[in-house]
Amino acid sequence: MVSGTPFDDVFKTETEKMGHFLIPVIEMMFGIKATLAEREEMERIANERYFVDDDGLKISRKLSDSCFKIAGKYYHVECQSTEDGSILFRLAEYNVRIALDGAEQMSDGYAISIELPSSGLIKLRGFEGQDKFSEMKIIYRFSGQEIVMPVPVMNVQMFSEDDIYNNELYFLIPFYAIRYEKRFRKISDISDPEYVKIYTELKEYYGRLIEACESGIITEDDTRKLAELSKIILSHVTRKLNDELKERMVNLVGGQVLELQEDRWLKRGREEGRLEGSKSLLFSLVKDKVLDVAIASERLGESEAEFIKEMEEYYKSQKG
Repeated sequence: MVSGTPFDDVFKTETEKMGHFLIPVIEMMFGIKATLAEREEMERIANERYFVDDDGLKISRKLSDSCFKIAGKYYHVECQSTEDGSILFRLAEYNVRIALDGAEQMSDGYAISIELPSSGLIKLRGFEGQDKFSEMKIIYRFSGQEIVMPVPVMNVQMFSEDDIYNNELYFLIPFYAIRYEKRFRKISDISDPEYVKIYTELKEYYGRLIEACESGIITEDDTRKLAELSKIILSHVTRKLNDELKERMVNLVGGQVLELQEDRWLKRGREEGRLEGSKSLLFSLVKDKVLDVAIASERLGESEAEFIKEMEEYYKSQKG
């Protein structure tokens, strides 16, 4: 899944596969509160727009990955990992596209109604001391009139472990480790007090994900997906560590969370069943594009071709 932009990849995967986790983020960002029925009826808006090229061919272009309709209102959230100066331009463009998709023609046929979505930004990197929320603006002008659209900015690094778990901001779980990125660059030895401190903090942090799963707050399926996505981020931010230190840190989330289902098989003393359970889990993660075939097949000690064949046979048997 990783394409060289791990933060964007993780964000897009979450919005596509676990959009329900974005609801508490939207509620906090825009000061709303959705009912249970409204949460269940949440609709993810298609993220592709169609254009006609110079040869008259209809082509698609992927734009926003994260527009949702909740209680009749449109909410558009984007993610930013670096300051590139273009995010507001992209938000403005996507807003107009989304608004045009939902435009309504008035009964007299001489007017249309266009409603712009509420837009927000999840900012992954920040600076020490900033507030949890800040604000940007998009100003639309026409004939001397101005419409000022506030864009709330969620500064993820300012959200503590308690902020995330106590407020159901599970969508932010994979991004938490980004705050340690600069500190990792200065570590060279496993005995470094800084390494020990970070390791202890992250062990407690990911331990709370396990607790949430075991208490039924987060499903096992969502827990495994959050764990895989957390590993992607953790692997990226620890890239400057030596191999031993990096592997130990990354295995914090892999070893504790991804083996939940396997541990249950082991407790029952069913080694064969455990293996089949592992395969079905990996099949699911590959099918959902959370895990790459190469990584999944390596975990089973198989070739990619063998893994793909077994996966195809598995899903054929499920249909049967």
